[in-house]
Amino acid sequence: MSRSFSVVNESIAKPVFGRASVAGLTLAIVAALALSGCANAPEIPLLPKFTAPVTQTVYVPVYVEVEKPVPAPAPPPPPPEPIKLPEDQEQSLALLIEFARNSSGGADELRKDYAAAQAAYNKERTAVNRLRVAWYSSLLGSAAGDDARLLGLLEPLLAKSSGFATSHPLRPIAEVLIAQVNERGRQVREQKKAVDDLQQKLDALKAIEKQLLDRERRRN
Repeated sequence: MSRSFSVVNESIAKPVFGRASVAGLTLAIVAALALSGCANAPEIPLLPKFTAPVTQTVYVPVYVEVEKPVPAPAPPPPPPEPIKLPEDQEQSLALLIEFARNSSGGADELRKDYAAAQAAYNKERTAVNRLRVAWYSSLLGSAAGDDARLLGLLEPLLAKSSGFATSHPLRPIAEVLIAQVNERGRQVREQKKAVDDLQQKLDALKAIEKQLLDRERRRN
Protein backbone atom coordinates (compact mmCIF):
# COMPACT_ATOMS: atom_id res chain seq x y z
CA MET A 1 0.00 0.00 0.00
CA SER A 2 2.81 2.33 0.90
CA ARG A 3 4.80 1.45 -2.22
CA SER A 4 2.08 2.40 -4.47
CA PHE A 5 1.64 5.63 -2.67
CA SER A 6 5.18 6.60 -3.12
CA VAL A 7 4.87 5.87 -6.74
CA VAL A 8 1.79 7.98 -6.94
CA ASN A 9 3.45 10.79 -5.03
CA GLU A 10 6.54 10.61 -7.20
CA SER A 11 4.47 10.78 -10.24
CA ILE A 12 2.60 13.75 -8.87
CA ALA A 13 5.64 15.63 -7.61
CA LYS A 14 7.68 15.21 -10.86
CA PRO A 15 7.02 18.14 -13.12
CA VAL A 16 6.05 17.40 -16.57
CA PHE A 17 7.90 19.54 -19.20
CA GLY A 18 6.97 19.75 -22.83
CA ARG A 19 9.29 20.38 -25.76
CA ALA A 20 8.43 24.06 -25.90
CA SER A 21 9.29 24.58 -22.28
CA VAL A 22 12.64 22.86 -22.69
CA ALA A 23 13.49 24.99 -25.71
CA GLY A 24 12.56 28.19 -23.95
CA LEU A 25 14.57 27.25 -20.94
CA THR A 26 17.56 26.48 -23.06
CA LEU A 27 17.33 29.86 -24.78
CA ALA A 28 17.04 31.60 -21.45
CA ILE A 29 20.13 29.85 -20.11
CA VAL A 30 22.12 30.67 -23.25
CA ALA A 31 21.05 34.32 -23.11
CA ALA A 32 21.98 34.55 -19.45
CA LEU A 33 25.36 33.01 -20.08
CA ALA A 34 25.89 35.37 -22.98
CA LEU A 35 25.03 38.41 -20.93
CA SER A 36 27.21 37.32 -18.11
CA GLY A 37 30.03 36.53 -20.51
CA CYS A 38 29.78 39.95 -22.15
CA ALA A 39 29.86 41.65 -18.81
CA ASN A 40 32.68 39.76 -17.18
CA ALA A 41 34.76 38.12 -19.98
CA PRO A 42 38.23 39.62 -20.61
CA GLU A 43 38.81 41.46 -23.90
CA ILE A 44 40.17 39.25 -26.60
CA PRO A 45 43.05 41.00 -28.46
CA LEU A 46 42.29 41.63 -32.07
CA LEU A 47 44.57 39.93 -34.54
CA PRO A 48 46.43 42.29 -36.81
CA LYS A 49 44.85 42.76 -40.17
CA PHE A 50 46.52 40.60 -42.74
CA THR A 51 48.22 42.64 -45.37
CA ALA A 52 49.45 41.02 -48.51
CA PRO A 53 53.20 41.47 -48.89
CA VAL A 54 54.24 44.01 -51.49
CA THR A 55 56.57 42.55 -54.04
CA GLN A 56 59.00 44.69 -56.03
CA THR A 57 61.10 43.54 -58.92
CA VAL A 58 64.65 44.73 -58.59
CA TYR A 59 66.83 44.49 -61.67
CA VAL A 60 70.44 43.92 -60.82
CA PRO A 61 72.78 44.94 -63.66
CA VAL A 62 75.02 42.16 -64.79
CA TYR A 63 78.21 43.23 -66.52
CA VAL A 64 79.46 40.79 -69.10
CA GLU A 65 82.77 41.56 -70.76
CA VAL A 66 82.41 40.99 -74.45
CA GLU A 67 85.45 41.09 -76.68
CA LYS A 68 84.94 43.69 -79.33
CA PRO A 69 85.51 42.37 -82.83
CA VAL A 70 88.48 43.86 -84.59
CA PRO A 71 87.14 45.92 -87.47
CA ALA A 72 88.29 44.79 -90.85
CA PRO A 73 90.73 47.18 -92.51
CA ALA A 74 89.15 49.49 -94.97
CA PRO A 75 89.77 48.49 -98.56
CA PRO A 76 92.31 50.65 -100.37
CA PRO A 77 90.83 53.33 -102.56
CA PRO A 78 90.61 52.41 -106.20
CA PRO A 79 93.44 53.74 -108.34
CA PRO A 80 92.59 56.90 -110.18
CA GLU A 81 91.56 56.44 -113.74
CA PRO A 82 94.23 57.42 -116.23
CA ILE A 83 93.70 60.74 -117.85
CA LYS A 84 92.54 60.25 -121.39
CA LEU A 85 94.28 62.71 -123.66
CA PRO A 86 93.08 63.66 -127.09
CA GLU A 87 94.64 61.62 -129.85
CA ASP A 88 96.93 64.38 -131.09
CA GLN A 89 98.20 65.11 -127.59
CA GLU A 90 98.73 61.42 -126.87
CA GLN A 91 100.76 61.02 -130.07
CA SER A 92 102.72 64.14 -129.27
CA LEU A 93 103.55 62.94 -125.77
CA ALA A 94 104.70 59.55 -127.04
CA LEU A 95 106.86 61.20 -129.71
CA LEU A 96 108.43 63.63 -127.26
CA ILE A 97 109.28 60.77 -124.90
CA GLU A 98 110.87 58.91 -127.81
CA PHE A 99 112.89 61.97 -128.84
CA ALA A 100 114.11 62.56 -125.29
CA ARG A 101 115.12 58.91 -124.90
CA ASN A 102 116.92 58.53 -128.23
CA SER A 103 118.48 61.96 -128.69
CA SER A 104 121.49 61.07 -126.53
CA GLY A 105 122.22 57.77 -128.26
CA GLY A 106 125.32 56.96 -130.24
CA ALA A 107 125.70 57.26 -133.99
CA ASP A 108 124.86 53.59 -134.58
CA GLU A 109 121.67 53.82 -132.53
CA LEU A 110 120.66 57.02 -134.30
CA ARG A 111 121.13 55.38 -137.69
CA LYS A 112 118.92 52.47 -136.60
CA ASP A 113 116.27 54.87 -135.33
CA TYR A 114 116.48 56.86 -138.55
CA ALA A 115 116.07 53.70 -140.66
CA ALA A 116 113.04 52.63 -138.59
CA ALA A 117 111.50 56.09 -138.89
CA GLN A 118 112.10 56.15 -142.64
CA ALA A 119 110.49 52.71 -143.03
CA ALA A 120 107.44 53.83 -141.03
CA TYR A 121 107.16 56.98 -143.13
CA ASN A 122 107.39 55.04 -146.38
CA LYS A 123 104.61 52.75 -145.14
CA GLU A 124 102.33 55.52 -143.85
CA ARG A 125 103.08 59.10 -144.81
CA THR A 126 101.54 60.85 -141.83
CA ALA A 127 102.65 64.14 -140.37
CA VAL A 128 103.92 62.41 -137.23
CA ASN A 129 106.05 59.96 -139.22
CA ARG A 130 107.36 62.81 -141.35
CA LEU A 131 108.38 64.72 -138.24
CA ARG A 132 110.10 61.63 -136.83
CA VAL A 133 112.21 61.28 -140.00
CA ALA A 134 113.06 64.98 -139.91
CA TRP A 135 114.07 64.76 -136.25
CA TYR A 136 116.52 61.90 -136.74
CA SER A 137 117.79 63.53 -139.94
CA SER A 138 118.62 66.67 -138.01
CA LEU A 139 120.50 64.62 -135.40
CA LEU A 140 122.50 62.70 -138.01
CA GLY A 141 123.31 65.80 -139.99
CA SER A 142 124.92 65.29 -143.39
CA ALA A 143 124.82 61.50 -142.91
CA ALA A 144 121.05 61.59 -143.52
CA GLY A 145 121.16 64.07 -146.38
CA ASP A 146 121.55 67.78 -146.93
CA ASP A 147 119.50 70.55 -145.42
CA ALA A 148 117.49 70.97 -148.59
CA ARG A 149 116.08 67.48 -148.19
CA LEU A 150 115.41 68.16 -144.51
CA LEU A 151 113.52 71.33 -145.33
CA GLY A 152 111.53 69.36 -147.86
CA LEU A 153 110.38 67.13 -145.01
CA LEU A 154 109.66 69.92 -142.56
CA GLU A 155 107.99 72.63 -144.60
CA PRO A 156 104.85 70.57 -145.42
CA LEU A 157 104.31 70.17 -141.66
CA LEU A 158 103.54 73.89 -141.45
CA ALA A 159 101.32 73.98 -144.51
CA LYS A 160 97.67 74.83 -143.92
CA SER A 161 96.35 71.89 -145.90
CA SER A 162 98.60 68.99 -144.87
CA GLY A 163 100.50 70.29 -141.86
CA PHE A 164 99.88 70.58 -138.16
CA ALA A 165 97.22 72.95 -136.97
CA THR A 166 98.32 76.08 -135.16
CA SER A 167 97.26 74.59 -131.81
CA HIS A 168 98.79 71.16 -132.45
CA PRO A 169 101.39 70.33 -129.77
CA LEU A 170 103.87 69.01 -132.36
CA ARG A 171 103.83 72.13 -134.51
CA PRO A 172 106.40 73.94 -132.30
CA ILE A 173 108.84 71.05 -132.82
CA ALA A 174 108.56 71.41 -136.57
CA GLU A 175 109.01 75.17 -136.26
CA VAL A 176 112.11 74.71 -134.09
CA LEU A 177 113.60 72.19 -136.51
CA ILE A 178 112.98 74.51 -139.46
CA ALA A 179 114.55 77.36 -137.52
CA GLN A 180 117.57 75.19 -136.75
CA VAL A 181 117.93 74.16 -140.39
CA ASN A 182 117.63 77.75 -141.54
CA GLU A 183 120.14 78.87 -138.93
CA ARG A 184 122.49 76.11 -139.94
CA GLY A 185 122.06 77.08 -143.58
CA ARG A 186 122.78 80.69 -142.72
CA GLN A 187 125.92 79.70 -140.86
CA VAL A 188 126.99 77.51 -143.77
CA ARG A 189 126.44 80.37 -146.19
CA GLU A 190 128.37 82.75 -143.99
CA GLN A 191 131.19 80.26 -143.66
CA LYS A 192 131.18 79.74 -147.42
CA LYS A 193 131.22 83.48 -147.96
CA ALA A 194 134.09 83.85 -145.52
CA VAL A 195 135.96 81.10 -147.32
CA ASP A 196 135.22 82.73 -150.66
CA ASP A 197 136.42 86.09 -149.37
CA LEU A 198 139.55 84.50 -148.02
CA GLN A 199 140.11 82.72 -151.30
CA GLN A 200 139.67 85.99 -153.18
CA LYS A 201 142.21 87.67 -150.95
CA LEU A 202 144.56 84.77 -151.41
CA ASP A 203 144.09 84.93 -155.15
CA ALA A 204 144.74 88.67 -155.05
CA LEU A 205 147.94 88.12 -153.07
CA LYS A 206 149.02 85.48 -155.53
CA ALA A 207 148.33 87.89 -158.39
CA ILE A 208 150.37 90.62 -156.70
CA GLU A 209 153.15 88.16 -156.03
CA LYS A 210 153.13 87.11 -159.68
CA GLN A 211 153.28 90.71 -160.81
CA LEU A 212 156.24 91.38 -158.54
CA LEU A 213 158.03 88.33 -159.84
CA ASP A 214 157.35 89.40 -163.42
CA ARG A 215 158.77 92.84 -162.75
CA GLU A 216 161.80 91.33 -161.16
CA ARG A 217 162.41 89.17 -164.18
CA ARG A 218 162.11 92.09 -166.53
CA ARG A 219 164.68 94.02 -164.59
CA ASN A 220 167.07 91.19 -164.80
